Amino acid sequence: MPIIIDGWNLIRSDRSSIKDDEKDSLVSASQLISYLSDFQKTHNDPIVLVFDSTREHLHMHYANSSKLTVVPTKDADSYIKRYIDKVPERQRRNLRVVSSDKDIFFYAKGAYATPLSAEDFWEKLKGRKIAKYRKIKEIICTGQM
Repeated sequence: MPIIIDGWNLIRSDRSSIKDDEKDSLVSASQLISYLSDFQKTHNDPIVLVFDSTREHLHMHYANSSKLTVVPTKDADSYIKRYIDKVPERQRRNLRVVSSDKDIFFYAKGAYATPLSAEDFWEKLKGRKIAKYRKIKEIICTGQM
């Protein structure tokens, strides 16, 4: 199931563990990309991470892959809405849209996509990290390497 994420909205959500100065910080964006790259190691659905910027594009050095695509744009909300609209209606229920922006959340819901708040997605990300840590700890404790 594809996931499209409003990048700055996720970074600046209450449950985010990334600190951001709210000035399109490339450090914050890079941290999120790192989190999502780790998430993708155990998750097969492609992620489209959308960042809006006052500049025409973010000056990031990131190579997109089939699992994680970073899209810098002047207006992330419009990009996300167009992305939803391009997905055939019967397949939209499989599209997860991550944003706590009410406009995007309800647009996705009205288009029959699956909206997910930024806070709920952070819980999924953190849950994966905790589960991964527990698995590593279990392997170390039992000596199964």
